Amino acid sequence: MELMPIKTRVITSEDDIVDVLVKSIEENGLTIEDDDILVVAETPLGTTEGQVVQLSGIDVSPEAERLAERYSVLPAVAELVIREADEILGGIPNVLLTIKDNTLMANAGVDKSNVPPGFASLLPRNSRKSAERIRHEIRSRLGMTVGVMIIDSRTQPLRLGNVGMALGVAGFKPVSDDRGRRDLFGNTLRVTRRAVADNLASACTLLMGESDEGIPAVLVRGAPVEHTNDSFDSSEMWISPEECMYMAIFSKWRAATD
Repeated sequence: MELMPIKTRVITSEDDIVDVLVKSIEENGLTIEDDDILVVAETPLGTTEGQVVQLSGIDVSPEAERLAERYSVLPAVAELVIREADEILGGIPNVLLTIKDNTLMANAGVDKSNVPPGFASLLPRNSRKSAERIRHEIRSRLGMTVGVMIIDSRTQPLRLGNVGMALGVAGFKPVSDDRGRRDLFGNTLRVTRRAVADNLASACTLLMGESDEGIPAVLVRGAPVEHTNDSFDSSEMWISPEECMYMAIFSKWRAATD
């Protein structure tokens, strides 16, 4: 498998993400081939989709003021988290732990990095549709059938640092179900499913970085995926809180302490 970083200029709200990526792929001396996977970071994509907001224009509610004081976050950021999150579970200084689109994440994806000072980015409104649109545009412009993945970064419980997370996928299956297969010693696998898209997202995050690298996309070639014409959102990569080892135990703990 080969991963090729796509370095671009700074992407603005006036840009078309596909225009920038196609031009930058050529400028980086790369070409797109059939069955490649184009991996795009959510912040530059969201920037082109109107998902960057000015914090000074946010009306802050009393609830946001309370959260901001308790967890040492900006009141306007707390307000955006309230609006974006499906549920706020709690927090630590400078960050709120939330559930959004069936996914556990910090601040419901509200982020002040890689946007101008005084602004914050929100997650794309519909990462699945964005992946479908980019895939269609690549096929229309270049005649190539590729997979597309929109990704973000996340933290893992009790692990230091960020890893990659797929938000929307088009053109390949994001999860491989190994249940029923046998291991090297003939044991039947009962619960194993491989997070193919998340694993690829983590590999791409290594190249993209999190600061001033200027690499908003990565071209992946030869990935061991199952190609399809379908697209997927977080519901295809989700398990219920009752099935999740972390959330099930956390919920029992919360109930016991209430």
